[in-house]
Amino acid sequence: MAGNVAPRLKTAITLHRQGRWAEADALLRKVLAARPRDTDALYQMALLKADAGAFAEAHYFVTSALEADPGSAPAHVLLGRVLMETGSCEAALASYARALVLQPQHAEALFGSGFALQRLGRLPEALACYAGAVAAAPDQAEAWCNHGNVLLALRRFDDALHSFDKALKRMPNVAVLHFNRANTLNELGRVTEALTAFDCALVLDEGDVNVRNNRGNTRLEAGDTAGAIDDYRRMIADAPGDARGYNGLGSALQDQGLLDEATTLYERAIGLDPAFADARHNLALARLYQQDFAVAWEPYEHRCDLRGYRDSMRKDTRSVALLEHLPRWRGTGEAVSSVVGVWGEQGIGDQILFSTLLPELVSSGQSFIYEVDPRLLPAYQRAFPASRFVALRDPPDDALRSAGAAIFAGSLPGLFRTSTESFARQPQQVLKASPPRAMHYRALLGPGPNVALSWRSNRAGRLGRSKSVALSEFAPLMALSGVRFVDVQYGETVREREAFARDHGMPFMRFDGVDYYNELEEVLAILDACDLLITTSNANAHFAAALGKPVWLLYPAEHAPFHYWSHGGDHRCLWYPSVEIVSAPELVDWPQLIAHVTKKLRARY
Repeated sequence: MAGNVAPRLKTAITLHRQGRWAEADALLRKVLAARPRDTDALYQMALLKADAGAFAEAHYFVTSALEADPGSAPAHVLLGRVLMETGSCEAALASYARALVLQPQHAEALFGSGFALQRLGRLPEALACYAGAVAAAPDQAEAWCNHGNVLLALRRFDDALHSFDKALKRMPNVAVLHFNRANTLNELGRVTEALTAFDCALVLDEGDVNVRNNRGNTRLEAGDTAGAIDDYRRMIADAPGDARGYNGLGSALQDQGLLDEATTLYERAIGLDPAFADARHNLALARLYQQDFAVAWEPYEHRCDLRGYRDSMRKDTRSVALLEHLPRWRGTGEAVSSVVGVWGEQGIGDQILFSTLLPELVSSGQSFIYEVDPRLLPAYQRAFPASRFVALRDPPDDALRSAGAAIFAGSLPGLFRTSTESFARQPQQVLKASPPRAMHYRALLGPGPNVALSWRSNRAGRLGRSKSVALSEFAPLMALSGVRFVDVQYGETVREREAFARDHGMPFMRFDGVDYYNELEEVLAILDACDLLITTSNANAHFAAALGKPVWLLYPAEHAPFHYWSHGGDHRCLWYPSVEIVSAPELVDWPQLIAHVTKKLRARY
């Protein structure tokens, strides 16, 4: 009988590989009946059971194999796999480690270690293991794929793309690889290539709703709203229980100004998945656009639950977690014996917007410490000399971390602005420019009218496109005689300004010694010295509005880029009393809008 063991074992292995598992099982049992401690037979039976998903039996046979031969690296690897399948990541990692002691370059052990570490969230260690796996077995597409997945999670997008390309050379017909590659290209801003990769994934797996969802999101970001709508409608048809389809379609319809339809879709998404933070946040924004403040602020409080949004709240998301561990201030009905810390969040424009609630805080009688962008600290201190401010930084100032209670600045409107009528209390001014610096720039500018001009946001994507316009579009406006235009645009604009001067030859005043991004004391003084700011939606709009200076805020076709620039028909901004919204449904593009602004400015001066 013993002489037949080796041939039978080889036959069982062949049957296993052919998918004839029942026959392989029967033959292996005969081998083990003859030789119960045959390490190879025990290992092969464990492998067969693992492949069949019978992990309890697989565990029994592989541990039996290791009792017979503790020095079997493949058995330690298989035990690691079984432990991973049963949720024991730490135990699996230990088993892979034992295999690597025996064979340091064992590709499967390195791959398994990487997988376990990835599950445990130990991404840098996982990356090192996957790197070892692809070095040991460079033709293993799965290792390249997981290597790319970890790099993508670590936001090393160029390296991730390289790994996915390596995997695709070995497995070109795997939809998930095209999907992962598309997501990576998207992160790199290579939207056209990303869409092509999504298309490849859908050719291979037409019914994959994850691919269709992400392609819809990418199409929407690229400005292909109609294409995005097609993807989301197909998602809803194929997977009516998937909340993402309704949320995506809501975003696309909101992009077309269909707020009522969008709101209904967001509500449908939340009904399917009450914990869907993205849909809750979108619903909040839609209601803010509709100025339905009574019901908007509650879902807006879920913004911290949204991963992408949470990452943008502070430069260091650990500060968000620090605030969440402090007692939350719920408003004036909840007096705090010590001070309340008001923590800054989001971009500088949002910080200024929320700071318009400062007078309400002062009037409440509650002692507070307010965190502001360090570039604006002097301007707030001048405007509110009796209040206490600290510079926004990460980690936050100790005074904030030791306050009796805490609140994000973005939560203040939910306490004080719950109706359109409550906006009658909006202050005219919350920033104050340096009087000597403002006087300095007034002297340099001379008698007016002096009109500040800003035309660009640094925001990328579809939202950025709605907030920016080429300087050349303003040529008809700047041809007006008797008006001095003052360039206050931040960012890299040298080439654009040189091209404008070359093509149009118009005078355009700019204080070149000023750093318009960092030296906000100077920027505020320049804006204060001007009579009017004409601008797209960008930080300068907030600076001038917070100074109480007249602002014409421009966007085409009544399509407000942010909820706070929408209006109720009177073209006045609820948040900033000095801001006039210049837009109309018939002004569908920038040339038409700027022609309208030109006539309007001519009539003013």
